[in-house]
Amino acid sequence: MMEQYQIRHFITWYVPDLTKTAYLPCAILSQMIYCTEAPVTESLRFPNNNYILSVKAPEIADRVLPGQFVMASEGESNSLPYNLLKRALAVYSLEHDKKKQSTIALLLKVVGVGTQRLSTLQPGETISLIGPLGRGFDLSRARGKVSLLVAGGVGIASLYLLAERLKKEGQDVHLIYGAKSAGDLVGLEDFKRLNLPVSITTEDGDLGVKGFVTDGLRTYLERFPPGQMVIYTCGPNPMMQAVSAVADKLNIPCQISIEAKMACGFGVCLGCSIKTKHSYKLACREGPVFESSEFVWEEESLNS
Repeated sequence: MMEQYQIRHFITWYVPDLTKTAYLPCAILSQMIYCTEAPVTESLRFPNNNYILSVKAPEIADRVLPGQFVMASEGESNSLPYNLLKRALAVYSLEHDKKKQSTIALLLKVVGVGTQRLSTLQPGETISLIGPLGRGFDLSRARGKVSLLVAGGVGIASLYLLAERLKKEGQDVHLIYGAKSAGDLVGLEDFKRLNLPVSITTEDGDLGVKGFVTDGLRTYLERFPPGQMVIYTCGPNPMMQAVSAVADKLNIPCQISIEAKMACGFGVCLGCSIKTKHSYKLACREGPVFESSEFVWEEESLNS
């Protein structure tokens, strides 16, 4: 049976006995989360240091919502010294089978030591996960409207589950995907299999329209009245600021998924504080999804 226990100290929660999955009731969050050391089932490498890891984690897969994330590090048995600080990764996709061997896929780009160590994991090795975490996208905004999913680079990781769920609900979903070059367009085929319209922009003109993702967005603004659209976006912060500016000017509902540096992922360390128009909030607990109209774009966030 799965062990259940209350979290009484930060260190007790964050570095538990990871020989088994622990079910973690937490007063800090409004949801139950799991801390588990799970086996990697597949590792796929893509151009430009992008990877997708598939992990057998049914406890997380059965509960995660579009836009939520996990905190991840290589498993304790794989690394000495053990990497205490985990990395925040959006849950990219899910796969379920009849044997309840549900897996989650994590899309990552190598940008430092933590992600580099994660990228080396092979099938049969373990990954340490805490999740699902955070506040995901509000799907009710999309009902009866044209949903524009605007992604930049690996920001696509936060949008596939959203696209899949909206399609299942019968919503009108479109993807606008921008990157520096064609090699940075990870997961493009997955979205095409959902049979939704895809608009591509690349800065070097390798694929699609040469330019920025906002150029692709402009095409849709000419096709649909603002009152018929809703925007969900994730990518580099300067890109999301540009998308938000367009949405706010035209009064189009827009939700952004912010990438912020996190140490814990559940609101203890207070390291991911971001500014909104009314107060400071924690990206890990009250985000990573925020209303664009409420977010304050500071210089530090634009450089991340």
